[in-house]
Amino acid sequence: MTNTFFFSGVRLLHRIPLTACAGFLFFVVQNSLPAQTATTEEAVVVTAEEVPSAYGAPPGLSRSRFSNVVNAYVLPPWSFFFGELFEGTGFRHGPPDYRFTQEVEMGLPYRFNVAAETGLERFNGGGGAQTVSLEARWALADWNKIPLNPTIFAEYKFGVGTIRHEEVPPPPGGGEEEESGPPKVPDAYEVRLLLAQEFFERVEWSMNWFFEKENTGDRGREWGFSQAVMTPILLPEERLKVGIEMEYRNITTKDTRGDPVNSFVIGPTVAWKPTAQTRVDISPLFGCTQDAPIADVFVAFSWLFGGERAEAEAPVSTRFRYYTDASYSRSGKDAGKEMKQVTPESCPEWYGDREWNVNLWGTYAFTNTEFAPNPSLVDAVQSTSEGNPVLGTYDRYIGGDHAWGGGGDIKYFFCRYAGIGVEGFALEAHKPGWDIFEDPTIPIFTRERINHDHTIGAVLGTLTLRYPIACTRFAPYAWAGVGAIFGGGERDVLHTQGPPDAFQVHGQTDHFGSETKVLGQFGAGLEFRIARHFGLINDLSFGVINGLQNNFGMFRSGVNFVF
Repeated sequence: MTNTFFFSGVRLLHRIPLTACAGFLFFVVQNSLPAQTATTEEAVVVTAEEVPSAYGAPPGLSRSRFSNVVNAYVLPPWSFFFGELFEGTGFRHGPPDYRFTQEVEMGLPYRFNVAAETGLERFNGGGGAQTVSLEARWALADWNKIPLNPTIFAEYKFGVGTIRHEEVPPPPGGGEEEESGPPKVPDAYEVRLLLAQEFFERVEWSMNWFFEKENTGDRGREWGFSQAVMTPILLPEERLKVGIEMEYRNITTKDTRGDPVNSFVIGPTVAWKPTAQTRVDISPLFGCTQDAPIADVFVAFSWLFGGERAEAEAPVSTRFRYYTDASYSRSGKDAGKEMKQVTPESCPEWYGDREWNVNLWGTYAFTNTEFAPNPSLVDAVQSTSEGNPVLGTYDRYIGGDHAWGGGGDIKYFFCRYAGIGVEGFALEAHKPGWDIFEDPTIPIFTRERINHDHTIGAVLGTLTLRYPIACTRFAPYAWAGVGAIFGGGERDVLHTQGPPDAFQVHGQTDHFGSETKVLGQFGAGLEFRIARHFGLINDLSFGVINGLQNNFGMFRSGVNFVF
């Protein structure tokens, strides 16, 4: 698998307790004398960072990068983040690897961010551009409206170079290198869940969970987590922060699904701000597992500019008005002028307390394992006669690597946040197979590749939980269901008898038809209401049938009619 590097993110683990890092403390005191019509001027005392706040978040969490391997929350609207990152990895065997990444990210209204990133690599005397990435992130709510302030991150990476260093050792027996040279870096996608929180107004913590999948090549998969905790020391205005960060990665390819590479690194981190807008981060992380590098050293320089007075459209509080007295006066406003609290107008209601939802959607299903039949049917006979699996591991219900289809569901929400319903879908699947007959006494050896075209259907009962975000059209949701799936599970089984010789055994293929199984399904997604009675839905779910080689995932996208 390609040693892919992402500047804007990187990973996280589920067994490490949530510990925290860095924060600030800041009070603005405003008093009014009773029975007087005039107000008393109060000085604004700045004790924290002089950078903008994103929707009420602490400034340390209002940057694209929280630490070298962790991202958190979003940028303020119309602000820009520029970063340069160096990563040097010292392996237990072989030469070191050096990676350089540049990123530009822009904050948009309604807690959206977009970004572009390039990655370069230098390894064993060679080097060059590796990837170009497009990224987007969205925070579910203003700061502290939802515990841990979840943010959704998505990235698509375009491979533009060649693979210079594999993260996963080759399978036993090695592999044949292409005559044209090393393979190209494959395209890949990645999704992350970013979590962040401030504790005691002194400690800031952030954690990222991620999943990455390569689209071609060795179909590398990587999941894991990273987290960091930081706190300010010594210098005023949080110019110097120290903490600890860690990263766990589980890496496999299509040939090593059952034998993953487990890498866990941990170490100190230091963040120093030479100016209000710039920051330098240094993190020497040390390997704690056999598969981890000896050391992974990060050095990053970042610059946040623009949107100096940008806060949320409706700030959670006035706590993060980070202006010095001089800069506030230069803005042409009176620093001592009384601040009046304005009662916001009521927000429109996009989601009802009781409503019927009818959803229609298209779907793309992908299997849990790769369907990789032996390229030679003679080898299939030889392998079977020797007592080995014919086709190795592959999906045994849907059959192929993917399937397209559609479906719908009807739900009744008996309150704003929960509903029950019925779901059904159909998939047009294609499962490769074979037909072999061999009798050396005749002699005869017939072999043919075949394809099972079949429709797979399912019906489930579901429970849905949703959280309409106040004053927005968005509602994240999650659901789980149980039911039946039918139309899949066709099998071709080769029986052989005789010596372990492909041309001396008796062989015959038996074909088995479809079967019905119990299906469990769970997933999560996001709805956007275009109008009170019409919306768009997008979600990701996983279906559990019977055994890991039968499970599958589904992307769904469609429309919702509300009554």
